[in-house]
Amino acid sequence: MIVMEEMLVIRGGSPLKGDITVHGAKNAVLPLLLAGTLTDEEVEISDCPFISDVEAMTLLMRSLGVDVSREGRSIRVRGSAKRANADGALSKTMRSSMFMLGALLSTVHEVHMPLPGGCNIGARPLDIHIDGLRAMGARVEAGEDMLDCYADELRGADIVMRYPSVGATENLMMCASLAKGDTRLINCAREPEIVCLAKGLKSMGADISGEGTSVMRIRGVGRLKGASLAPCGDRIVAGTLVAATAVAGGDVRIYGVDPSDISSVTDVFKSEHCRISGDDVCVRVRADGRIHPVNISTAPFPLFPTDMQAQLMGAMCFSDGVSVIDETVFERRFAHARELVKLGADITLDAGRAIVRGSALTGRKLQGAIMHARDLRGGAGLAIAALGAEGESAIFDIGYIDRGYERLEDMFSCLGADISRLPVQGEM
Repeated sequence: MIVMEEMLVIRGGSPLKGDITVHGAKNAVLPLLLAGTLTDEEVEISDCPFISDVEAMTLLMRSLGVDVSREGRSIRVRGSAKRANADGALSKTMRSSMFMLGALLSTVHEVHMPLPGGCNIGARPLDIHIDGLRAMGARVEAGEDMLDCYADELRGADIVMRYPSVGATENLMMCASLAKGDTRLINCAREPEIVCLAKGLKSMGADISGEGTSVMRIRGVGRLKGASLAPCGDRIVAGTLVAATAVAGGDVRIYGVDPSDISSVTDVFKSEHCRISGDDVCVRVRADGRIHPVNISTAPFPLFPTDMQAQLMGAMCFSDGVSVIDETVFERRFAHARELVKLGADITLDAGRAIVRGSALTGRKLQGAIMHARDLRGGAGLAIAALGAEGESAIFDIGYIDRGYERLEDMFSCLGADISRLPVQGEM
């Protein structure tokens, strides 16, 4: 069978200049879509990016009997799910299918789904989700491949989370909003996407307080109503633009993101060679292409995000020193390192640590190469490195990148990068 795949072709050396607005955050839109199933009234979510994860989520919701329609950048959700059995193939395409747990338990009172998929970046156990759901009265049966949950009635509870999991926090927020009684989520996630979901649920009539802190309180209400919801801007897309500008040099204004949401990223790149300023309108990056080394560990918000680790590594390949990057969130999130080595990067891996000796230190210039994206953020890291390398690079398996970036090539080319998407013909 003949299949058509696509690749990104990038010719490095062009500075980035201009203005750009980031789209709605993938990790905000996906839970908002499922929050829309918590009411029988219409919920409209605006600024939904045209990315494959959003498309997969709408297909998954339709397979559950939810009325979902897209008009331009807005998606309308009308009514709750009618079925409790999730489509196996769709569930396995993305980790975010786990948000079905909270939505379906609250409405259909049961859920049957294969363990969710997504990028192969290490174990992402569901035990924090399961422990919280059980505390609220759900019966959960977890097998090797399937998860079956039942809850005739969900009750409020004090839930101490052993780790501030974003997905578990969002699942339990949705459950608690319609549960009987009060719920406290202790050591919950604090990410901007959590605050966005809380704001959306409150617009629908939920009683939530403490979002953005480590203790959230939710008082269950009898029903939720329809509303118009808006996601926060995608801070990871904004951070990717910051890293790319630091590498390529130039002058870029980034709109649509709260500067405080990406301060852990901008603080890493700030120097006399990369001036970054921000206000309530935009973040401006002015860089000459010189990169200084860093020593950083990934951690939950408000610290440096694991979703920016690959982009940081791609940038540090050009630094004038030795960078040490510790990945503390996922144990298999260095697949991009071996691809960056194809450009001539000097990277040593030691368990959860990457040591990167920058090309400005070693004197070995990075040259264009053929690379393969291994996961979503890793693919973005390869693109950043290709923007700074000499000559032409090709990145294959860009379906990973399309999960979270709305046509990455358009984002960079509108700022002056030499990048294009081309078809690749192969046989399977």
